[in-house]
Amino acid sequence: MRNRQTFFLLTILTGLLVLSVPPARAAASLELYGTFHAMGVIVTLDGSDDPDRDATANVEYRVSGSGSYHQSFPLSRVADTRFVGSLFWLEPGTGYDVRVTFNDSDGGPLDSTTIAGTASTRADITIPSSPPAYYVSPGGSGTTCSQAVPCSLEEGLSRANPGDEVVLRDGVYYQGEIPLPRSGTSGAPIVVRGYEGETAILDGADPNTFTWTAQGGGVYRTTVNEPDTHLVMANGERLYPYQSLSDLQSLCWDIPGFYANGKTLYVRLAGDADPNSGTMVVSRYNHAFTVEQDFIYFLDLTFRHYGQGDYAKAIYFNNASDNLVQGCTFAVNDLGIGIKRDSHRNVIQDNEFYDTTFDWPWDAVKTGSSLETGGVRFYSPTSGRGNVIRRNTLHDYFDGFGACPNETGGDTNETDVYENLVYDVGDDGMETDGQCSNVRIWGNTFHDVLMGISLAPVYDGPVYAIRNLIYRTGVGNNDYTGSPFKFNSGYDQSGPMYLFHNTADAALPGNNGIYIKAPGTWTLIYARNNIWSGTNYALENYNTGQPIDLDYDDLWNDNGGDLVRWDSTRYATLTAFTGATGQEHHGFNVEPGFAGATSGDYTLDPASELIDAGVIISGINDDYVGIAPDVGAYEYQGYGFTLTTTPSSRAISPGGIARYDIGVQPIGGFTHTVTLVATSPSPSLTLSLAPTALDSAGQGTLTLTDTHPGPTLLPGLWYTIPITGTGGGVTRTVSVGLLVGGARVYLPVILRGCP
Repeated sequence: MRNRQTFFLLTILTGLLVLSVPPARAAASLELYGTFHAMGVIVTLDGSDDPDRDATANVEYRVSGSGSYHQSFPLSRVADTRFVGSLFWLEPGTGYDVRVTFNDSDGGPLDSTTIAGTASTRADITIPSSPPAYYVSPGGSGTTCSQAVPCSLEEGLSRANPGDEVVLRDGVYYQGEIPLPRSGTSGAPIVVRGYEGETAILDGADPNTFTWTAQGGGVYRTTVNEPDTHLVMANGERLYPYQSLSDLQSLCWDIPGFYANGKTLYVRLAGDADPNSGTMVVSRYNHAFTVEQDFIYFLDLTFRHYGQGDYAKAIYFNNASDNLVQGCTFAVNDLGIGIKRDSHRNVIQDNEFYDTTFDWPWDAVKTGSSLETGGVRFYSPTSGRGNVIRRNTLHDYFDGFGACPNETGGDTNETDVYENLVYDVGDDGMETDGQCSNVRIWGNTFHDVLMGISLAPVYDGPVYAIRNLIYRTGVGNNDYTGSPFKFNSGYDQSGPMYLFHNTADAALPGNNGIYIKAPGTWTLIYARNNIWSGTNYALENYNTGQPIDLDYDDLWNDNGGDLVRWDSTRYATLTAFTGATGQEHHGFNVEPGFAGATSGDYTLDPASELIDAGVIISGINDDYVGIAPDVGAYEYQGYGFTLTTTPSSRAISPGGIARYDIGVQPIGGFTHTVTLVATSPSPSLTLSLAPTALDSAGQGTLTLTDTHPGPTLLPGLWYTIPITGTGGGVTRTVSVGLLVGGARVYLPVILRGCP
């Protein structure tokens, strides 16, 4: 499998070109790594190229072979001989030309040198339609594997070849450690999916009913079939795994629990209830699938109750690449998905992950529970790159999920995490802790969490957090103050961390807009265009000796007290804070003006002072609306609707007919009906609109019929037809053009020879 990675990188490096001739000692090389919407840019220097480490590296890019280059955000120096950075908002399956230009103020060998390369982003995943299928069911048998006569899951999987699918019919499959005999291929994956409209559940629990014997003091005992289970549930709630029988007997954490000693299992339930009268679940399988294959697609399945023994999880990607998990539900497993070793380009999208540990005492989870994993976790070492976690929902965990291992083998991660929803989490919504280089986090929503995104520590870096919404921090069963980002750790120094266009609203009493704790060391925290809204301080920093660069952020609190605490000094105003620290020279202290924060709508109200108040950050917010970017996670798009026509003009012969599509799209929560009006500019044109009233998102047709006699009309007539849409107090007008008649004119082609 490692040969695949080597081939992939060689393919990327093929297009490299040195554009200017550097001094003899310059030997910079460029690597590009594309994901769906981003691309890693990695530059490696010779040790003698920049011995004093003062060179900088600027990046430009364009669609391959197109016009001018676009400026991107600069690369970050993460080591003596290494620059790392990312391109954002790219199109899937598209080639890009990238060039890096160095500047060295002391005229070193890198100064004015440019290196360039070409690479492509990853194409969108395509699910094969109507492939050959093997149908399976919980009670299936034989080898027919048809809809009428389904076989067992193992039989179906054993027969599936690249390009085939295994379809699970409705029911509960009490199975685990299920073998996957072979890989799919690019363009011909092996698909394992639930039957459309049915629910196929892979369950790691023991289906047997156990008899429980009272031991006194509310404790009950039974003998189970597999030793050392780590997942026991009572009446839909996970029980806490106590470390000894005496701890269980005393309920030292004040929550119901269990204690496993080999195959002997003890429980003590809420109110000392009798487990024989409740619904008990005891896990007997460690995992459903260990995937050491490539191009396996899991679609529309439910995984639950995988928690027997150590390091249990529902799916384990180990030396496995180009796999997909989509549309699945992971319900109360010790871990949903684990990723380790040489696992590249796996995609986890559109799934739901949940547990029932949100309200457990913080100290209890930290003391030997082994349940800080959440929905997704990268184990160490993980040398795989290009993994993507997107559009998932994760809730009711202690930690939501993790995106970085402790070791990567020296490569950048190239991990993208975006558009996920995380809520009801008792500690960190997302843990970006460990070896994290080119980890990109954008467009996620975290609410009702203790901490939003943990960056504690981020080795090498950079990590980018862009346009995330984090609100209602500081929740959970703990005594801690929340924050949208966590930086404090007692580990080695973190690399650069970039916070752009995030919206953080503490909302709950006694919490800060952002809280920077000690201990912890880092090379840089760089923040621009964020909203830090607190109910205590807008900003509290107990680690002021570490490098931090804040500007163009909105610092706001609504408690009437001091705005900022910087170490032991409190500042009542932004002016005082800026004057004393040099931070936030262009910052703001205004009420953000959210459209509907109480209902979770953190877009900006039309009257917000933060609209068009931000700073342009090349490669990050170039697509802003208005005269400048807005501050916060959401760019204000205005209110009303757009009115568009396709095409914008037509040409017809006399007596002909022209049709135009008219589209209405809402902006900023607009929900009104739009009435369309168009007037014919000539008695010779008959005009009709259908319909004349459109919903806030709808489409109509304008038809123009000419009544001139044919067949020619010279020199031709040009008409402009305005179309007006009105609704909700908003009016928009567009025009279409129509040429009736006329003639084509052909100009001579004159070929010149060489002079």
